[in-house]
Amino acid sequence: MITGVSPNKHQPNQVLFCIYQSPLSTTGRELPLILPSKLGGYWIDPPLDRLVDVSPTSSHYAVDPESYDIMERDGEAKIYHDSSLFNSLFFLSQAPELITTFDEHRVSPNFKFGVLCQKDRQLTEEDILGNNEESEEFKEFLSILGETVQLQGFTGFRGGLDVCHGQTGSEAVYTSFRGREIMFHVATKLPYTEGDPQQLQRKRHIGNDIVALVCQEGQTPFLSDVIKSHFLHCFIVVRRIQRQEETGGAAYQVSVTAREDVPPFGPVLPDPPVFTDFREFLLAKLINAEISCYKAEQFSRLELRTRSSLLENLQAELFTRSQCMMGDQSLIAVPTSEGLRGPSEGSGGFIENFKVNVCISLKYLHV
Repeated sequence: MITGVSPNKHQPNQVLFCIYQSPLSTTGRELPLILPSKLGGYWIDPPLDRLVDVSPTSSHYAVDPESYDIMERDGEAKIYHDSSLFNSLFFLSQAPELITTFDEHRVSPNFKFGVLCQKDRQLTEEDILGNNEESEEFKEFLSILGETVQLQGFTGFRGGLDVCHGQTGSEAVYTSFRGREIMFHVATKLPYTEGDPQQLQRKRHIGNDIVALVCQEGQTPFLSDVIKSHFLHCFIVVRRIQRQEETGGAAYQVSVTAREDVPPFGPVLPDPPVFTDFREFLLAKLINAEISCYKAEQFSRLELRTRSSLLENLQAELFTRSQCMMGDQSLIAVPTSEGLRGPSEGSGGFIENFKVNVCISLKYLHV
């Protein structure tokens, strides 16, 4: 919480933030983009003890965009998913399709991310989710992410948004990047509910994302655990910074926070973490963030449990179909199980089953 604010309006950077009994004071410096959780459990990049020069004379260029590699969710799954040789290894013609469908979550080209706007002096979930107005700076930031599309009748990857009845708003931000489709759940474009301080309509989508972007307007840091969610494991925070007038254009400072059991992921932030053109970096960072989050203990443990159950069902189905094909009339081929059938938008049936299992397991394991 903010316990004291300098009365000098001409020096907004001279603010005293008292965070959980540990004061963070700044004098003529930019405040950090992210502050750690009171209870710990998150890492921050760059670390708070690293002084970051974001002056107009500092470098505004990162490494070569060609080095922004995308991580593989599962290299082996991709190999047999793409291999024609895989089809010749089974007597049952539908077996390769069933197996690759089972593993499609590991090679899925679709991603969805939350987008939050944090205005100056907003430190709570209620304040951030309650924002409705989009400033010109925020609109410019959204244009970097992708194209604003009309949801009604949208035929691309919808990321769980309603494209028929308008129940999740009328617009969203969508893009394609290196053969992948990305849908952004922008909080300000999701339905706002009067009288609901929690804005559950918005949190229902953003709280079920694994990675979220935070666009800051002002100097107020983002607290790592301010958005309460079992799924959100990583936040990438972006703040527009001032540059010398003669240089023109906008520059953005970037910081990342994730739960402590999420492994580090690329692309590596440059030093200083400031960009003038960072779309390639940001999209690659978002995708790699989600892939890395699946390695966190909560996801990996529950994924193993869910995957084992689905694998048993797959084995039983393949065995039954193979026996029928070999002439065993006592067995009747069963239709493809719901657990192996991906949803119509192609986002991967496993992920939806996985989320259901997570929600159920959390009630009993108190994860």
